[in-house]
Amino acid sequence: MRYWTWVFAALWIACGGEKEAGAPAPKGYMDEVQQLLLELRVLDKQIAAQITADTLEADRIVPLIRSQFRPALAGLRQRVGEFRPDSAYAGVNGKLLRYLDLRLQAYDLAIQGAQERQQELFDEFGRLQVQAEAEGRKLEEALRQAWQQR
Repeated sequence: MRYWTWVFAALWIACGGEKEAGAPAPKGYMDEVQQLLLELRVLDKQIAAQITADTLEADRIVPLIRSQFRPALAGLRQRVGEFRPDSAYAGVNGKLLRYLDLRLQAYDLAIQGAQERQQELFDEFGRLQVQAEAEGRKLEEALRQAWQQR
C-alpha cells in the first residue's frame, strides 16, 4: 500500500470529505481532486491485493497492468486533464498530472518490456515507479497547502 494514499485519505476526511446527508456538494476543483484521489486509492488497494510476493514475475504482473491497472489509471489521467483549475490550484494540477503521467509511462515500459523481453525496460519501469513516488510526495505537500488555504 502506498503511504501517500493513506495521507490523501486522511486529508480528505480531515477537510470535510464526509458530508452530512442532504448537504450541498459543491463541485469545485478541490472537490474533484478529492473524489479522484479516493478512486486512485481504491485502484492502489486493488493493485496491492492482486500483486503479492507470488505475482512478482513479469508474466503475471504485466497482464494485470495491461488489462486492469493501466486502463483505470488512464481514465483518471484523462479526467485530471479535463479539470480547469483556477491559478491558485494550477500547481497542484500540474503535480497531479505529472504523477499520473509517470505511472502511465512506467506501466507502458512494463508492457513493452514483456513484449520485447527486454530487462532494461523493466529496470526503467522500476526507476519510473520510484520517480512517481517522489512526485507523489511533492503532490502530497502541494495538496496540504491547497487544503489549508481553502
